[in-house]
Amino acid sequence: MPKYHYKAKNMAGNTIEGVYEAQTKDAVINMIRQKYYYPLEVKELIERKDINELGIFGRIKANELSIYCKQFCSILRAGVPLIHCLGLLGEQTDNPILKSITLKVREDVQKGSSLSQAMERHGKKFPSMLINMVAAGEASGSLDHSLEVMSIHFEKEHITKQKVKSALRYPVIVSVVAIFVVIFLIVKVIPVFEGMFASSGSELPLPTRVLLSLSDFLQANGLVLLAILAIIIGGLKLFFMGETQRLKMDKFKYKMPVFGSFMVKSAAASFARNMSSLMATGVPITESLEITGKVLGNTYALKCIEQVIEKVKEGEGLHNPIKDLKLFPPMLENMIMMGEESGTLDEMLAKTADFYEDEVDRAAENLTAMLQPAVIVVLGFIVALIVLAIALPMFDSFNMVT
Repeated sequence: MPKYHYKAKNMAGNTIEGVYEAQTKDAVINMIRQKYYYPLEVKELIERKDINELGIFGRIKANELSIYCKQFCSILRAGVPLIHCLGLLGEQTDNPILKSITLKVREDVQKGSSLSQAMERHGKKFPSMLINMVAAGEASGSLDHSLEVMSIHFEKEHITKQKVKSALRYPVIVSVVAIFVVIFLIVKVIPVFEGMFASSGSELPLPTRVLLSLSDFLQANGLVLLAILAIIIGGLKLFFMGETQRLKMDKFKYKMPVFGSFMVKSAAASFARNMSSLMATGVPITESLEITGKVLGNTYALKCIEQVIEKVKEGEGLHNPIKDLKLFPPMLENMIMMGEESGTLDEMLAKTADFYEDEVDRAAENLTAMLQPAVIVVLGFIVALIVLAIALPMFDSFNMVT
């Protein structure tokens, strides 16, 4: 709970001051007036944050949240009171950020806050989805079930994210390695042959001359080129930090060749999984949409979900607004329609999430299988050109000798 430092005048005209805990500044002023004092100044005290709570040296990963929720659920089901449960959980947790926040949450619960309120107060590191699920569990008396659902949810989210990262990581790593190999060959290997080619006295083939010129240029201007590259990358990052540019880039992610379909399936899986988990525990549909929109991690998708929220608030169902977006695959739209008609929307979304998580898995495997030979062929072609540029003068010299 926030702390406020206040100054006030009493009936005798003397200035008094103190520190008072309250939810709002107005509550402090009311307390002062109830004592028949005249408030002069009320300021909120900004407490120093624990360095682990700030998360400067780390962050909470989805798999860590999954284990955290699973342990929390198990301890609760063993009949341990919530206060002791939080103490045990803080001791068992390896992540220093989670450990620090859990112990602070325990202190707030001891002072009378609900678990969800305490998590929200210290919980910039807790996903909003987890906080809302905990609140729903507290309201329904099924906190252990909410935590079990979240444990499964975070585990699936971690697996899906790992597959997406794995599919995108391979071509990036291979491309970076290929670039360094090519630069090494041009800057370090080619100069070794330059003296030998010059001593032969014969005219060098065009590929060899181009390669030698490129080698000289990179050696003379390598640092300048690196500085220019760093400036370009930094400029692009700053450019895409703007809301309009970021929105366009995030929209392009769903439209780009090869990767676009993969990103759409990943978004569909995330949307369906989050919505089903939230709605299954009684979180209202508009709140579920708000949380899910933020979880997708794409500004274009978030804008689209905000449009859906407005239409749902106006009385429309979920199916038509989602269909009008043309963001998600038709199967997701149809499953939402069937779920609304049958009154089992959360179950239909859960089945849809299972389907698209499998689709993401297959798409990741197919993408990796397709990119592996493509990257190898391109790398092989570049290396072959370099080898050819080195070998041609040697063949010419050999022919002259024979």
